[in-house]
Amino acid sequence: MGKKSFKPNPDTSTAETSNTAGVLFSAFDRTAAAEHFAIVTHSVDRHRLRIFSTRSGTVSNDYSAENKERFTCLSWGSVIDNGGLGQSHDGKAGKKRRTHDTLKVVALGTNTGNILLYSLAHGSIVKRLSDAHTMPVTDFVLNKAGTKGYSISEDNYVVEWDIEHEKEIFKWKANEKSVRRLALSHDQTKLAIAGHAISLWNVDERKAFKKFTGHASFVKDLEFSQDDDLLISIADDDRYINVWDAQSTNNNANNLTALTLENNASQIDFSETESSVLAVAEDGTVGIWENASSSGVASAPRHRRKAARVTTRQAESNIKVIASTEEDNETIIPVLAASFVSDHNGKAVMIARGSSFLPSFEVVRYVNEETGAVLDDIVLTRQQQGNHLVDDASVAMNNLKTTRKTYKEGAIKVIGNTDFSMQNPTMEDGHAAGGESIGPSIADKLNEMELEDGTAGDADKSKKSQDTPNMPAAGSLQQVLVQALHTNDQHLLESCFMHSKPEVIRSTVQRLPSTYVIPLMQQLIARFQNKPNRGPALAEWIKTVLLVHTSYLMTVPDLVGKLSNFYQALDSRLAVFPKLLALRGRLDLIQNQIDTRTRHSEQEATDGTNVYVEQDSDDEAEADGFMSDDEEARAYLSSDDEDMADAMEEDVSDDDDDL
Repeated sequence: MGKKSFKPNPDTSTAETSNTAGVLFSAFDRTAAAEHFAIVTHSVDRHRLRIFSTRSGTVSNDYSAENKERFTCLSWGSVIDNGGLGQSHDGKAGKKRRTHDTLKVVALGTNTGNILLYSLAHGSIVKRLSDAHTMPVTDFVLNKAGTKGYSISEDNYVVEWDIEHEKEIFKWKANEKSVRRLALSHDQTKLAIAGHAISLWNVDERKAFKKFTGHASFVKDLEFSQDDDLLISIADDDRYINVWDAQSTNNNANNLTALTLENNASQIDFSETESSVLAVAEDGTVGIWENASSSGVASAPRHRRKAARVTTRQAESNIKVIASTEEDNETIIPVLAASFVSDHNGKAVMIARGSSFLPSFEVVRYVNEETGAVLDDIVLTRQQQGNHLVDDASVAMNNLKTTRKTYKEGAIKVIGNTDFSMQNPTMEDGHAAGGESIGPSIADKLNEMELEDGTAGDADKSKKSQDTPNMPAAGSLQQVLVQALHTNDQHLLESCFMHSKPEVIRSTVQRLPSTYVIPLMQQLIARFQNKPNRGPALAEWIKTVLLVHTSYLMTVPDLVGKLSNFYQALDSRLAVFPKLLALRGRLDLIQNQIDTRTRHSEQEATDGTNVYVEQDSDDEAEADGFMSDDEEARAYLSSDDEDMADAMEEDVSDDDDDL
């Protein structure tokens, strides 16, 4: 059988999947205490990078992509501050200040082939590496000194960068197709390049000396051990963490062991102090293994590891966070990312859990402090957080309870007939048969109000329309719209969407609670797709919602997914515009030719030339009466032909005289 090749999906080749909607990339920094956490999410129209402090849980840095630029990868590192980062290079003060401090940066690959280095201290982009890749960058790593960097792209080229001068040092073609991930060893002599397979390269010689195969899909993450003898990797839609022998002294290309999870793995990490491995599953749980290799392989000498038997191992410790609810069902709070921390004797991990808008951070020890044994199952019960701006969940619950009050009949005021009684009612209008005054009914009162408003005289109606335009109050329309969205009353929604005045729509949308913004958008988009002829009227509603509630929509993490149908509808409509514009251009040319000929004909008519216009015989008879044969013949002749005919008649008359 021949080797099967896999082609990358252009839609998902650079996208990072996550266990939480809206999260593209996330990672802790490489410090001992994991002091910062970086996360890239979807904003309304661009990608957004936010960096959190794990000690305080607050946002320390915030950066949004420019224009249509999209982030395709994220990694941590450090660069040397020579005194010119984040400053102008033209001033003399910048030249005098020459320091060699290191700055912590976040490296961001883009879909345009550029690499941005964002400094936490400066709060801006301090380095931009460009003009080397022609396709989106899939991964980037920095060396410890911050002087060199390595990047790969969908064009299958590996580029070595000079960070200080922001220029390319060397560029070579990778052996594998559709390479996606990089990993640099701690001694900075080996570089792992992964696509479907993993190749180990010698950095100095730029030659591949070992290749690992075993993943059926693209590799999504890989890490070297502290001694650089082992390499772990995970792939898309795979629950196995493969452990490879990364030594350059042997040719062992088989995996030493496979660490297994119950669900697909999304992120891995190797401890900096020991051979422990953790993996975050897509269901939001964390698995920990104290030994990366199997029991027989880890204790065997290096020259005997090739003959060791490959085994699979379940996680020795599992961390799961559940929500504290009164119900019996168990709700898992997803873990966004996890990393080993060495400031707790190397037996603890830092986890980021909960909301992608404001995650919570916690250090979890996975060993018993008294005995030192690994804990099998660690279940943490925490308060669940959503993607909302209210930090205290109890406040949100109290607000929810106040809006969902139970119906109490004793607290309801019933309006009786006496509330609508009129002064001095007559027997016909307000008296019963026994003479008791009952007043008009509610229906009669409403009909009377309708008559007063709608059936007045024509003069009064015209005067009223001139003085006060027939415009509904924004407050009343907002109440009707909320009621229609809450009950999903389609008929009532249609009555609201019939209003097309911009000032009414804007006032109504401004009064709309934020909880009804997404349902309103979904109702408008559904009608926008089903009935394209209503596009101009519904576009005014959609535009107003997007303009008024922009701040709220920016906090919705899965907004792009919810509005994907709207994007597709707009794209399908815009795709027709070039053809319509081309057709309009042709019609303009034709109309211009017709107008030119018409003007030319009218000009000839004013110069004395008769133009014959064909009409029906009945129309001619009715318009001009009967014509003689000579007159009818002259109607078909032009002015020149008419002169010739007169000359011929004179000749005929002269001949008759001669005879």
